[in-house]
Parts: sequence; structure tokens; C-alpha cells
Amino acid sequence: MCGIAGIINLTKPAPNSLELFAMTKSMVNRGPDDEGYMLFNEASIPFYGNDTILKKHQHIDNAISHHFKVGFGFRQLKIIDLSNNSHQPMCDIDQKYWIIFNGEIYNYKEIKSELISIGYQFFSNSDTEVILNSYREWGKKALNKFNGMFAFSIFDSVKNELFIARDRMGIKPLYFYHTTHKFIFGSTIKSIIDSKLYTPAINWEGLTQNFRFSIAQRPTTCFKNITALEPAHYLKIDLNTNIIIKEQYWEIPVNSQNFDLTEKQSKDLIEESLIKAVNYRLNADVEVGTFMSGGIDSTTISVIASKTNPLIKTLTLGFTEFKDFNEIKEATETATLNNLNHKITYTNASDILTNIDQIITTYEEPYFALSANFILAKIAANNHLKVVLNGLGGDELFGGYDVYNKLPLWNKLKMYKHFIKLLPNMHPKISKAIDISGYTTIGEFYAHYYTNYNDYSISKLFNTPVKSTQNTIADTYNPNGLSFTDNFEALNFYNLKSYISNHQMRTTDHCAMHFSFEGRFPMLDHNFIEASFKIPTKYKVKNNIQKYVLKELSKKYIAPSCLAMHKKGLSLPIKHWISNDLKDFTLDHIQKLKTRHLFNNNEIDEILTSNDAYKIWQLVSTELWIDKFISTK
Repeated sequence: MCGIAGIINLTKPAPNSLELFAMTKSMVNRGPDDEGYMLFNEASIPFYGNDTILKKHQHIDNAISHHFKVGFGFRQLKIIDLSNNSHQPMCDIDQKYWIIFNGEIYNYKEIKSELISIGYQFFSNSDTEVILNSYREWGKKALNKFNGMFAFSIFDSVKNELFIARDRMGIKPLYFYHTTHKFIFGSTIKSIIDSKLYTPAINWEGLTQNFRFSIAQRPTTCFKNITALEPAHYLKIDLNTNIIIKEQYWEIPVNSQNFDLTEKQSKDLIEESLIKAVNYRLNADVEVGTFMSGGIDSTTISVIASKTNPLIKTLTLGFTEFKDFNEIKEATETATLNNLNHKITYTNASDILTNIDQIITTYEEPYFALSANFILAKIAANNHLKVVLNGLGGDELFGGYDVYNKLPLWNKLKMYKHFIKLLPNMHPKISKAIDISGYTTIGEFYAHYYTNYNDYSISKLFNTPVKSTQNTIADTYNPNGLSFTDNFEALNFYNLKSYISNHQMRTTDHCAMHFSFEGRFPMLDHNFIEASFKIPTKYKVKNNIQKYVLKELSKKYIAPSCLAMHKKGLSLPIKHWISNDLKDFTLDHIQKLKTRHLFNNNEIDEILTSNDAYKIWQLVSTELWIDKFISTK
């Protein structure tokens, strides 16, 4: 787990070493353990930085006048192979290929054995070297062998070619800025801004999407001309011609339900896949822990992990003030049942409120709420953990969200939509409930459900022309018109594409990295995902029980109270805070936003009057974001 940065001078070599150093320095939290650089023009020249452990070469300060075609910067958080042999940028034995890599390859030992059997030699015990030699042997096809989370770049100094790839689910971030003269990429948007080679500006289409869906739908961002590389994609840049090719190497396996599976076979398949995914993610040369709420996903993962590592720390967050948010009772009962090494940490409002500026910086884009991920990350750091397992993915794969319950209603309303139009004025709540009858595709239905603002509301709020977002989800994630076995499967697909990859992964990874540790996600293992898509929908929801098959396999691991608990999620009392602890803070920042005249101030006043906590906080968050990243005042 690290931070990577690159500057590619497309038209002619240029002296950008100070800019590269600034990019890398801005990601020190992502990699406090080591630092390195490589500049390439006629030859590869390595440099070290202030935090480099083994200072064998020149300091990067000596490269101020050095003209280069390709520059790599790297910050390392040491997880696998804690020796100096894992230093990056790393080259192969012939110094033909150079790599910078952020993430983990969990099956690296198996791939390494395969490479050794065909004659490769290794000088380290790192997964980085496995990626490097895999690319040397198999090229882009190596991506299909990797089980892990990653964003990496490899420079082929003979072909003068750059290869950049991102993992299947987009767990590790990768952003880039491309002009005629330069291609700049990094693990964070802030690193690109800090290069001073890019001047931040608002991307209004991205901000529109942000207001509607709580996050701009990747590859779009809220920053003009900053693009995210999509999950399961790679870029190849021919530096002889500057031609850039982007391709997708994996897709979520829709239409693979196996209707011959029995309920028991389905449960066994999921359990076997989950155990393997969890055990893979225990591979580390540092201590590994788990986040354990009272829900079934994280408790099941924690218990499975404890079977291999009995001393593993399981961390639970508790609230001193808002006890309705607590899941301590359920988590504790599971911990007692399985004799887990359970750690409970209590937090209160001040832990969030005093860190708002850091949270905004960490998120990098506006967000409609305050997330507990920041506090969870702080708890992991306080427990001296560098690796923590997380239960994300279960709700998306097995139908744990309320949107899945709305499918039957939508199907019925579609049948009677012409009759509904003839009905006289109805109660507003009823009218709102049947609005979904007008959406004819599952993509439109999904987009409507996850909407904070509809297009009409956004057009009233924004002072700039607003592009329709009704088909954004389907156009972005299903441009080729993939068919689905059923609508339940379609929601699985869109939740993985939009909600997990953009919403959950962004906040979770950025918060974890702020505190210099990595989150690992067994239920986002691509083999586990492929197994879950084989399970017939009738076993994912049965007798109106959501996540049925997952709950059935969890029964042997967790306390009954976890299964009976009403879903809470990592919610925070944002509505209470904006009316109390954050009242002055909220009003001050909204007033400042109004002075910018970027939005319709009358509409801002309407939102304040509505007391819609999420819409109000979205405005506050936008002001904080503009002030932090965009404003030159």
C-alpha cells in the first residue's frame, strides 16, 4: 500500500523533478516508510528522498536541472517484505522495466512459484517484483493472474512505452491529467494539484453528478480535466507516437446464475470462496486486524479470520452520545462466542467535528454527509495496525439495501403507469412513492433511487447549464447494453459499479491512507464476486429475508443477535449536528458560498428552510472543497 506519482513529458524532455518531488511529498501519509524516484531520458537514473532508507544514489534535489522523458515518484507503506529489497521504483534484472506499485497482490506466492518454474530469479520477497516479472513474461495478460487491489505503472525503456493498470473493483485509486505536452498521474488528486503543473478548476458536469449521486461517476471527477482510470482498465502510452490506448480487461460476470445449484450448494460455494478470500488477505509481514460492527458481514469475516489467526484484533466503534447508532452488544456477543481479541473504542461528536478540515482534504471532493470512516481509520492507527479487514461488499452482492425491496413495487407500478397518470391529486408521500413508475429501465430506476437531487432541482440550484443525469448510471457503466438475468442482478451490478467503486472505496481508502494503513476487502475478491453471481437470486432473497444465503452460512460463526439486528450502517447524526454543534459553522460556510455566486442563492435559502440535512451539508461540503482546492482567494 503506497502512493505513486508520474510525470511524462510527451513532446520533449523537461526538468520537472521539483514538481515530481512535490507530488510525492503530498502523499507522505500513504507511504511514510520509504521514498524513491526514477528519471529516464537516455538512461534510467534513480534518486532518493528525505525518507529513503537506503541512500545509494543522488538526492532528488540534485535533479533540478535534469531533463527527463519519464519520471516516477513513490512513497511506501511497508506491508510485504519489510527489507530494503522492496524499495521502489523497482527494475527487473535487465533494467528494461521499471515499476511503481500501490496495493497488494494476495496470490503473489503462487505466481512467483510459477515464474520460478520457468526460469525467473528473484532478489526480494515482495509482490512488486512478482508483478514486474509477470508483466515481463505475459504482458497485459498478467492482469488476469492477479488477485488483489492495485494501481501500478510500468515503464518499458526499450519500447519506450508506459503501462498503467487498476484493479478490478477500483479499490486503489489512480487519477491523471493529460495535455498535449504532459501526462501526469497519481494516487490522489491533491498530488496532481501540488505538482503546480495543473491549475484546479470546477468541472461542472462532475459537480452536477456529485450533487445528484453524492459522488461524480468515474471516470468523471469534480475537477476540470482530472480523470480517474476506471476499475478493471489499463492504459498503454506509446511514447514514440504519444498514442494512448485504454482497454477493459475484466467485467462483472452477469448472466452467470447457475439455476441447477441447490440452496446447500449455494451456501457451500459462498463459504468456500469467502474463507479463501479472507485467508488471502491475512498475508502480511505486519499485524492484521479487522473492523467488526454488529452486522453479519464484518462479524463473519472476523470470525473466519480468527480461525487462522486466533490473536487477531477485532475493532468495534461505539458512540457515547448517540447510543442508537451502537452495534456494540451484537459485536461483543460474537466476540465472546468465539473468544476474539475484541477492542471497543468509544467516540463522541467532538472527534468528528474537530477534524472536519482534515476530512474534507481527505475526501478531495464534496460529500453529502460526514462518514465514520475517518474515525474508524483513526482507531486502527491508534491500535498500531497497518492492515485491517473490512466487510464491504455483502450488501451489494446479496441485496442488503432497501433498493432491492423496491423492485416488486416498481415492477407493479410500471404495469399501471398509464392508469396512475389519470389519478387525481394524491397525498405528497403517495405521489413521491409512485414517481418510480415513470422509469422504464433498471438503470433509470437505480439512478432515481440513489438521487439526492433530481435534474429539475439541480437546474434550479446551479447557475450554469445542467446536463441531464437520468441515464448517467447506465451510460457510464453499461454502455454496451449488457443484458441481465433479472433486475435483482442488475442492481448487484450497478451497486458494485457505482456505489462500491465510487462511493465506498473512495472514502474508505482515502481515510485509511490518511492514517497510514490499508483496508482489505474479502467480499470484493473477484473470485468471491464471480461465485456470488452464480448464486440464483431466489437464494439471495427468500421469504422476504435479504442476504438469505449469506445469513445462512453466517449462522455457524456469529451470535444470533447479529442476524436479528436491524441494519444500521455507519451512520452519524448529521441532522442533529447541523442544528446544534455545527449550526454556526454550517450557516457561516453557506453564507460564504452565497458570496461566490456560483449557485442560485434563492434556491440555497429554500434548501436551508427545508431542513434537509444532507442537502444542507452538501452545500457546506462544497464550500469547504472550493476553499481548500479551487479558490485562489
